Amino acid sequence: MWFQATSPREDTMADSTISPAGTPLDRQAEQLRGQFRTQSEAFWEFQDRLLDHMEGISRAWFLRRHEGTHAALKTASRMWASASPADAMQEYAGWANGSIERLTRDALDAQTHVATIADLLLNATHKVMGGPSEAGQADIMTPTDADPPVAMRNAA
Repeated sequence: MWFQATSPREDTMADSTISPAGTPLDRQAEQLRGQFRTQSEAFWEFQDRLLDHMEGISRAWFLRRHEGTHAALKTASRMWASASPADAMQEYAGWANGSIERLTRDALDAQTHVATIADLLLNATHKVMGGPSEAGQADIMTPTDADPPVAMRNAA
């Protein structure tokens, strides 16, 4: 062998790379590597789920905006074709009611969004930390499943 240890320290260092148990420093480095792996996996899983959730919320919001503009266009056409101002106001009131329903759904979605983000953060934290501690368990409120979507009536 071309390398020959000249001191007991060098013998130990050479043996530690071969030994499966390794030195305490090797074990500590391996433990840190495992913790960082868990943290990075939890972070990127959280990011992926958050993006999926935000995409769904955004898609629903845009669909409601399209519903609103289509309903407004139809309502405007009916208002201008109505026989009396009272009929025109009735058409407008129907559109306004649908608009309020869409805004209410926006608010409910926002509330669900906040609860979902909190749940995602809580789950990611539990994965990294190994679950909730017994002492902190009473202080943690996990959100329940969201209520089913509110049925909106067609304002058009």
